[in-house]
Amino acid sequence: MELRQIEFFVTVAEELHFGRAARRLHVVQPAVSQQIRQLERGLRVKLFDRSTRRVCLTEAGEALLPAARAVLLTMQETELIAARYASSRGTSLRIATSLRSRARLRLAADTLMQSRPGLTVHLVDVSDRTRLDLVRTGALDAAMVDHPVPPAPGLMLHRLRWRPVLAALPDSCPLAERESVGVEALGELPMRQIPSAFHLTLVELIVSARRRLGLTSIPLRYAKSVREALDGIARHGDSWTAVQYECADVARFPGICLRALSVDGMASQSGMVTRSTPSDQVLALLDSCTSSFERAG
Repeated sequence: MELRQIEFFVTVAEELHFGRAARRLHVVQPAVSQQIRQLERGLRVKLFDRSTRRVCLTEAGEALLPAARAVLLTMQETELIAARYASSRGTSLRIATSLRSRARLRLAADTLMQSRPGLTVHLVDVSDRTRLDLVRTGALDAAMVDHPVPPAPGLMLHRLRWRPVLAALPDSCPLAERESVGVEALGELPMRQIPSAFHLTLVELIVSARRRLGLTSIPLRYAKSVREALDGIARHGDSWTAVQYECADVARFPGICLRALSVDGMASQSGMVTRSTPSDQVLALLDSCTSSFERAG
């Protein structure tokens, strides 16, 4: 068993799609399939059930996933701490970036470095699943997030650009008459879940919020894309899904209405997570990011 095989396993488990996993890993799809087969042979268990329509974890895959993530977290933390010392501790910041915020974060970092000679800001790509743990341990100084983040001990979320998460409902649904929809109002209406970090985190928040209210979890139906989920909602009128504010235009679908979704602990669409007591350098970067995001509108 190799670290690269573990990385491939975790990525496929998060995406539930070999093609998307390959794009994240910057390799061709057959390479992903080959590494997964080799890992399965080495472990002597089947990790995924594959069909032409979907990929899902087996019982063994579900059981092994937390341990595999822990291995990757330790590897990432080791590399980041070593890199910090190699580049002179205290004169550099290491920030986990994200796809949507990369351009604005780069602008903010360049502005800060110009005003503080000798300071270097490194933008790094790490898994959505591990970035908060890396901030908590100090391997990262901060991390950008573009999806809901539950409250976490020792961490602080700084909102940079607030946008509501939207519930895409069939226009025949009674909930469509409301301005916003809370988790308690969803009842047993199934949610069409998409394999993305945004949806995975949101489902965890909804389940947790409903549990606190003494309610059961919502049923899930799976879709490969936002478009497929919306098509199913409009066609059958018996489910809903969540979309990010920036995808509102895509979600304006015949037979669909969009309403703000209220979930306890939901974060802004774009934010920076730091430790509870960030350094002066991190606070300076945060100020620079705030200006950059405000200019972006």
